[in-house]
Amino acid sequence: MFETILLQNRKLHNLAYHNRRMEQSRKDLLAIDKTISLERLIQIPDWIDEGLYRCRVRYTTDIEKIEFYEYRFNHPEIIEIVEDTSIVYPYKFEDRRQFHLALAEHPHANEVIITHNGYLTDSSFSNIALFDGNNWLTPDTPLLNGTKRQYLLDNKILKEAPIQVEDLRHFKKLSLINAMRDLNIVYDFIFYPNHLIIHGKY
Repeated sequence: MFETILLQNRKLHNLAYHNRRMEQSRKDLLAIDKTISLERLIQIPDWIDEGLYRCRVRYTTDIEKIEFYEYRFNHPEIIEIVEDTSIVYPYKFEDRRQFHLALAEHPHANEVIITHNGYLTDSSFSNIALFDGNNWLTPDTPLLNGTKRQYLLDNKILKEAPIQVEDLRHFKKLSLINAMRDLNIVYDFIFYPNHLIIHGKY
């Protein structure tokens, strides 16, 4: 299992949420009820500058490895909508073959949104947020409850709702949120029955 943590200007973000998810995963999967402090254990190397980095923490019973990578945003152009109830991802496992396979099966697209029985869940790398002109909504059936998603819900910036594929025609903007991406990256899109065309970003 692993956590991906935003490191920006030598500051780690949202650590309490990452710590909480890590502890819950270890409790659920390994029956370990022991606190580990990411704030205490993560030492930021001297070579890290004031830019944007991804801190990756791999763990099982204890922290096994901490790595740092420069981070650059990728922006999708075509998002395929894929119905596949066999894709589940309740914990942040390193094995992501099911997402790689879904992407490989739709080579014309560079991102996928997974649906279960017609309801939106997540994209291959993020939770989903949709703006209806008044509110930002996120599917109440995510594959993984991301740390950024939970932070935005707790702070009443995002609301949960059941969202079906056909509901996409009523939304104006899309954001793909995860530990590295906030609601400040927003896309305009055109909705087709089985895919989205991205035609603008802010």
